[in-house]
Formats: sequence, C-alpha cells, structure tokens
Amino acid sequence: MKGRANSPWTLAGGADLTCGEADRSQVVRLLTDPGLAGNFQHAYRKVQPSDYDTMIRVLDLVWDCPDDGTVNVVGYLCAGCFGSRAQLELAARCRDGR
Repeated sequence: MKGRANSPWTLAGGADLTCGEADRSQVVRLLTDPGLAGNFQHAYRKVQPSDYDTMIRVLDLVWDCPDDGTVNVVGYLCAGCFGSRAQLELAARCRDGR
C-alpha cells in the first residue's frame, strides 16, 4: 500500500532503537521547521516547488509503512504495526520478489 497523501505523520510507534536520540530529535525539528520550504527550495533548486507532503518524503523525514500505509517519522517504529522501517521494507521486498 502506498503512503496516503496528506496523511499526518506520527511518532506514536515509539523510538526505533537502531536510530540515535539526536537523529530522531533532528528529524522532528526539521519536520516542524517554519523554514522547511525555503530550505528545500535552496537544496533542491531543480525540483519544482513542492507541497509539504512531498518535501518531507524527498528529504527522507518520514516513511510510509509498506503494509498499512501509516506515515511514520524516520527513527520511529510504525504506529500501525510497531515494526521498524528496515524490517518492514525487507519483508515487503521479499514478499514482492524484489
């Protein structure tokens, strides 16, 4: 299942302990940064102006659970199934034969 456009992101799955606290804090800070759009346009000059949902995916600040589509913050477990990003992406690749 693809991520749902304009779905709110969550960190309700709890911390993924394979990611450090400082990294998780940085991601949350960037997600809520009022200058995100300006910084995005500066870093990705060749990319057309994007909406928030697109920018946070291009910047790899969120990930979509391949099983249930929950939009999770990088460094946190899926709030829907409590799996880690790495675990769920590997399972999806195996299941899809990729």
